[in-house]
Amino acid sequence: MAEIILVNIPSADGKKPYDKAFRFSKTMNFGLLSIATYLQSQGITARLLDLCASDREDQLGQVTAVIKCENPSAIGLSCISGFAYPSLMRIAKGIRRLFPDLTIIVGGKDHIGLMPETVLSECDVDIVVRGEGEIATFDVMKAIANGNSIHKIPNISYRYENQLITHTPADQFRKLEGVPSLDYALYPDSSTFPPSIEVSRGCSYSCNFCVSKRERIRKKAVAAIVSDAINISHLYQIDDPSIYFETPMFSFSNAEIGELLELRKNSGVSFNWRTETRVEYLATHSVEQLALAGLRVVDLGLESASPEMLVRMNKTSNPTSYLKSAAEVLKSTYDNGIITKINIMFYIGENRKTLRETIDFLNNMGPYVQSVSAYPFILCPNIRSNQNIMSQIVNHGGSLVEGDGWENRHLSALNPSRDFTYTDLQYIGKLIAKSYQSINTFFEQKRFGYLDPNVSFSTFREKVEGFGIENLPFFLDEIEANSAKSEIMDIVL
Repeated sequence: MAEIILVNIPSADGKKPYDKAFRFSKTMNFGLLSIATYLQSQGITARLLDLCASDREDQLGQVTAVIKCENPSAIGLSCISGFAYPSLMRIAKGIRRLFPDLTIIVGGKDHIGLMPETVLSECDVDIVVRGEGEIATFDVMKAIANGNSIHKIPNISYRYENQLITHTPADQFRKLEGVPSLDYALYPDSSTFPPSIEVSRGCSYSCNFCVSKRERIRKKAVAAIVSDAINISHLYQIDDPSIYFETPMFSFSNAEIGELLELRKNSGVSFNWRTETRVEYLATHSVEQLALAGLRVVDLGLESASPEMLVRMNKTSNPTSYLKSAAEVLKSTYDNGIITKINIMFYIGENRKTLRETIDFLNNMGPYVQSVSAYPFILCPNIRSNQNIMSQIVNHGGSLVEGDGWENRHLSALNPSRDFTYTDLQYIGKLIAKSYQSINTFFEQKRFGYLDPNVSFSTFREKVEGFGIENLPFFLDEIEANSAKSEIMDIVL
């Protein structure tokens, strides 16, 4: 019998219109698996339930059945996005109605943890974990088992006598040495999910759009990463697994890259990997060494090629040097056989001039641009409360999108300027992706971290053609790509 059930709450809809285009696009909730793994290592039995991976529509019914079977002392609900928040409210209220004495814990560092008072007042839950969940959940479970108070447990908010919401003291971020290797056996149907390894937490930069800026970087030991990769190879029964290295920003030193290269070579497992990082990192580290160490896909947070937008985002204080480095990085990754997925964000004040500067940069890079993802800025709860941000929106003729369920998500979509609405930029983002990314490249980069590893390219193509490739962020031939580029130029000129 499980002492706690950990539930991955599904999104009611996707951020991008094509997010739910195909069923075999799936991502494991690695934060939840890390919590379950840690609890198990400390002698607390945990059962995982991933509602995102279920075909059943009766989500509350699935949770209810597991609760009745396991009779746990607590249930933990993971809501990692505002798009899942309406489902969290509904499921939490249903659990409370059916099991009034069950302790309900909720978490999700970058959304739930930013608005604990709101969650406690709207969702009828007992405890909100405000940051990383392993230690906090363990401490709560110990307190429940021993009948102790939770008022000294760091990083949680909770109800007191059904009225007072209490904040406990914040604790320092934990070191990753204490996080055991993920126990994939705890995750239902784990072999149908693309494998991932957490390699670090935290980011030292201060981009204005980010919810987790200026956090101390904590890395996992290279030997532990390679050990995890070997375990994944055994679990999936393949010698060359494609693994996503989970991190807000990959920042390993040249010495650590060298160690990874050597240990990978000696491991007998030719694992390849994907990660995300910044222009500055790749400009100052050996891309050739990264490729030799197994890097095959990198998500590059370029964000914009407009000097004005880069400064406003606080992405860089020297746009000229930044864009020169970005051009060199794109050439270097291409020459070393690495797919670079360029991430573009349409930020506050985005207009025809600034967008044209970004498009011109991409076009000038020619074949070095293989994959682009572009999407408008969405304000999370802590960013919306920033008065400076709100003033900037008004000054640039922008506004927050009203209706369409945004208030229920506690997210705010943005019409960034007089030139563009949020809906305009959703469409433009799809056109940009379709201008540069082929279906083959899309499939190859999505194999790392996003697609069921058992799905072949032919099956993938068959399914997406059924959805309608015209609605998806890639092209089938150069005619389609050139048509998308031409339409974008008509918009920005």
